[in-house]
Parts: sequence; structure tokens; C-alpha cells
Amino acid sequence: MAYIDDNSELTAGKGKDPLKELDDELEELLAQLNQADDSDPAPPEEPSAQDSDPAKDALPVEPEAEMPPPVITQTRPSPAPRPPKKRSKAPIIIVAVVLAGLLVAGGWYLIDRLVAGGWYLIDRLLATKVSVGSEKKQVATETFTDSELGEITVKKVEGADLNTYDTNNLVKNENGFYQYVVDGKVTSEVGVDLAEYQGDIDFAAVKKCGVDFVILRIGGRYYSQEGKLYEDGMFDTYYEQAKAAGLKVGAYFFSQAANTDEAAEEAGYVVTKLNGRPLDYPVAFDWETIEDDEARTDNVSGKTITEMAEKFCDTITAKGYQAIVYSSTSLMLQSYDFETMKDYAFWLADYREFPNMYYDFAIWQYAKDGTVDGISGAVDLNICFKPY
Repeated sequence: MAYIDDNSELTAGKGKDPLKELDDELEELLAQLNQADDSDPAPPEEPSAQDSDPAKDALPVEPEAEMPPPVITQTRPSPAPRPPKKRSKAPIIIVAVVLAGLLVAGGWYLIDRLVAGGWYLIDRLLATKVSVGSEKKQVATETFTDSELGEITVKKVEGADLNTYDTNNLVKNENGFYQYVVDGKVTSEVGVDLAEYQGDIDFAAVKKCGVDFVILRIGGRYYSQEGKLYEDGMFDTYYEQAKAAGLKVGAYFFSQAANTDEAAEEAGYVVTKLNGRPLDYPVAFDWETIEDDEARTDNVSGKTITEMAEKFCDTITAKGYQAIVYSSTSLMLQSYDFETMKDYAFWLADYREFPNMYYDFAIWQYAKDGTVDGISGAVDLNICFKPY
């Protein structure tokens, strides 16, 4: 409310009425308030601490929005450029050395394989097969058909003698013994091999009927697992009587060795048993398979058989005696390495018309049921193509 004083201008009617102006202002304010209520209600006025009312305090109060912190942008001076870091060359050198080593190793391996392949190709080109009965040539292999073994391929061994016998020269004499006759001249000798089961023998009668040599069993090894050595109980008697009758004498050892040590043991036994006595014919290594029973030698390989024969023969010859290998045709072709044994002769057991053997053999045992004067029962018959 405005106080009214004695104002000359108001009474004179020259100025505005202050009450009226105040009422006009109030009306204008009320009109603005009404307009504001119709559009968006104004937030309630926050009570002061003095006017605090618990009922009013329970009403939610919209907090004032927090102003985000000012973003301060600070411009820093650009750092000075750093020099590039110097890297070590050691890893590069190590990798280069390793790669070079691999290349060199791979190169040598490739060269080795190429050389090996070249030699193999040359060997295959030189390997020519020819049939039995055709002109013999220097070939790497020989293939022929055996009536019992089928097709057989053997490697030709340089320096080994081949079978060049002509069966037309093979004839039987009046006593039924084979002889090899060349240009009307007998170039062979007749022989028998003997063991203690032949019993008493009249060696003079044996000599008289046309026998030239005897090969006596000197001992052997049992084929049981113990594999003990044994001596032939008639060797000494047969040796003395055969020599007295004018017969040539050789010896054989029935082997069931399973390794080279046992073969050397057998050869040592022969040398000890001979005790320096001379022999006209060789000492034979007679290794055989046991057909109708289990034996300690059932699983001995051909490689081992060859090694044992070589060891036996080497030991015998070192003591001043001659050595020879006794074998069947099948065992010889399937087990023996002729490259290893080419320096030793073979004594071949084959009861067919004639051995179908590619390599040479010095003696042929052609019968096991022969008859000879002075010997009771059946006896083995032999022909030596190259008399000792």
C-alpha cells in the first residue's frame, strides 16, 4: 500500500493515481501467473530452514542439475623426434647359417640319392636273364626251372665256377658206379661215405670193386636243445683200415650248429680228433635240416648257415686241411650265399637224374641206397669230378 501525503500534483490532477497503478500491476502479475499455470507448472519453492515442515520435507525435491566440470585443453609442445632404434643383426646371421646348413645337407642327400639311383639303373641294365642250356654269358642273374623247386633265380658271382658238366659224358661202369669220361678217358673217382652204423667193413673188398675214396664221419652234434657234440665210434678203425687198403680218405662232421661260435667249436673238435693225421680228401661241413622232428636248428636263417659254413671252413683250412661244404640242392640254392662261399668247393646231394645246379660242385652224392662189396646194407654212392 502507498502512503498518501499532501502532494500538490495529485490533488491538482496533474499526476497518476498511485493506487490505480499498483492495482494495474497486480492484475498484470496475476494474469501472467495464470498463463504460466496453464502451460507448465512451476517447481515448488524450496522451504527455508526456519519454515521446515516434516510433512513438506517428505515430498520429493528435484535436485539441481550438476554442472559438468570444465574441459581444460592444454596444449603441450610436440616432443623432439627420437632417433631410430638400431637392431642387432645376430638373429639374421643365425637364421642364414641354419638355412645354409639345411641347403647343404639337403644337397648332399639329393646327390647321394641320384648317385645311388644311377648305379641301380646301371645294375638293372646289365642284369640279363638267359635260359639253362644256352650259351653262358657274363650276366648279373640266372633264372632256371627246377623240377622240385620251380623257378629259381640266382645271382651270378664274379669269379665263381659254373656247372659246365656234359651229361653225355656221364656213364656207369661194370660195377654200376658213375664215371665221367672225356675223350675216352675217365676223369672222375668213385667214392662212398661211411658212419659207425655200417658196422664192420672189408675195405680190401671195397677197394677191389672199384671204389677210390671213402669219406668217414668223424663226429657230430645232437639236434636236441642241449646240442652236445659226439664222436663217431668207428672213425679211428675205419681210418686205419681204409688207409691200409689203399683207399683215399676224407672226413665229414654232421653239424647242428646254431651260430658261428658253435661252428668254430665243431671245427676245433675235428682238428683235435685228427691229431695231425693226414687226409687225402677234404673235411666236409655237413649242416642239414631235420625233416621229421623238432630240432634246435629249425629257425636258423640262410645268412647264419652261410656264416657258419664259412667259419668252419676257415678254421679247418687254417690248420692245413682242405674244406668242402656238403648240402642238398634245395638247401644250397635257398640258403647259401655263393659270393661268400665262392672260395670253397661243394659236395652236392641230389638223387635225381642230374643236379640242376647253376654253380659248380666237386662231388655229387647221387644215391643213398647203393650196394658195394665188403659193406653190409645200403650205402651212399658218390662221384668226384675233380679228384683230390
